[in-house]
Amino acid sequence: MKKHNGMRKATAFALALAMTAGLFVPGTQAEAGEEKETLTIGLAQNSNVEDYETNYLTQLIEQECNVNLEFVYLPSAVDDAKSKFAIMASSNTTLPDVVVVANNQFTDLEIADYGSKGIFIPLNEYLENKDLAVNFSQIPEEDQEKMISASTSPDGNIYCLTQNTPEDWNMTPFRFWINKAWLEKLNLETPTTTDEFYEVMKAFVEQDPNGNGTADEIGITGCTDGWGCNPAYYIMNSFVFYNGDQSNGGLALDEDGTKVTAPFASEGWKAGLEYMNKLCSEGILSPAMFTQDATQFTSVLSNETQITGSCAAGGFGYWSGAQENANFQEMELLAPLKGPEGIAYAAYNEYTPTPAYLITKDCKNPELAFKVGDFFYRNDVSLTVRYGEEGVDWTTDAEKCKEYKGLYEDLWDIPCSLVQLNTVWSSVQNKHWYNVGPRYTSLEDYRGINSDQMAGSDAVDYTSLTRQQSAEYYMEAHPEKVLPVLKYTNDEAEKLAEIQENVLTYVKQSLAEFVTGNRPLSDWDNYLSDLENMGLQEWLDVAQTAYDRIEK
Repeated sequence: MKKHNGMRKATAFALALAMTAGLFVPGTQAEAGEEKETLTIGLAQNSNVEDYETNYLTQLIEQECNVNLEFVYLPSAVDDAKSKFAIMASSNTTLPDVVVVANNQFTDLEIADYGSKGIFIPLNEYLENKDLAVNFSQIPEEDQEKMISASTSPDGNIYCLTQNTPEDWNMTPFRFWINKAWLEKLNLETPTTTDEFYEVMKAFVEQDPNGNGTADEIGITGCTDGWGCNPAYYIMNSFVFYNGDQSNGGLALDEDGTKVTAPFASEGWKAGLEYMNKLCSEGILSPAMFTQDATQFTSVLSNETQITGSCAAGGFGYWSGAQENANFQEMELLAPLKGPEGIAYAAYNEYTPTPAYLITKDCKNPELAFKVGDFFYRNDVSLTVRYGEEGVDWTTDAEKCKEYKGLYEDLWDIPCSLVQLNTVWSSVQNKHWYNVGPRYTSLEDYRGINSDQMAGSDAVDYTSLTRQQSAEYYMEAHPEKVLPVLKYTNDEAEKLAEIQENVLTYVKQSLAEFVTGNRPLSDWDNYLSDLENMGLQEWLDVAQTAYDRIEK
């Protein structure tokens, strides 16, 4: 356990805080020589954080909240961190006052379980007290409700403060790309239906659009382990809505929004399989998408000679140096394709706030611990948690914002409201805890961040342009009512654990087999019988119960 000496505070830092407009909250700073209370913070160390003790965010919290922070470090690997905390919780080890988590270190079920055992304390009364939840109570009521709903356990208690940071980009990861240069060379229109897409892809693999005299063109490709890189999920949404197994195991709601359904056991799913089987059998869809990993996929996309006609990829990183990458610059996003029944959805997952801050049973001053957690929700602090030091790494200065285009300005006429002056992400830095801790930004806040393009510039910013197209094409392409993340009781989760694992493994395996022809589509009824025998209906029944709890 590392300790802070109250006298080590940097004078320069204190002066910088004093000069920052609106930064201080009256009555929170310590008087000269006043003893500060200590809070212990348990968190997983991140190699991109230089020093948690001298970190800018740490000093900001200590200065403004009148506390000293001590850190109890957990392993960086999620499973290892879980194991260490479990050992601490089950032994006589004194727990840190607060546990700050990220990357789903604890699932909702694990938090509820620890809460029911008294390891984490309920925060309901603190959140309801506006004198304590000073910053949380300033959040728009609609978003407060979402955050409360996401953090409420089946027993009705709230054991964590959450991070609410919705981004259009992350809600629709299964983006699909088509080679616009090949469309132009072959004098083809951008396809808008599954039938047109078939004809275009057939031309791509048969008419040598890369002009090297070799039949090396790949119509459709992807990979197994990349983010948003499975083309089957993009294509399947032309036949039935499927969220890409990103939440609730891929379950959805019926057209009325009242009944939980399994898309992978529907007639629409079968029709999607038939369509993709046709593409694969004619050499249009590469079966390698079911076997190659992200490294192999990236190699295909970066081939010296462009060989990719279309692909699924959640981000630009699959093309190295995307902004200057010639292969990437030939690609453009393709809107959802209209299927034979008029369906044109995109794999969409409604944003759900995530656990971020929990107070343990060993905290001697939970009110102070809560106040520190609430401090993170102050606007400038939430921005510091992600972007670094105000005025150095980011600014909301109106004059500076006028120099840049907003990320979605061309699409929605949303001007720039925040400029990143210095990118401290993806590098070793000492400005924040690497986006760990409670945080609130609205979707509108995110949309106001600057693009890399200067205002008035005619240069093409490919990455910003693509983000705009992604939002335009995919954000609204989903049913009116989408199944929210379901919360199960311990008994329900225990009942479903094996069923879910078996069903999802079987669905993925069968998808590959049906599409590649290793399993005939005439075996569809047996597939449904197998799902039933694995407990699919039991899963749906329990999911319905969990959904009904939310809707009450």
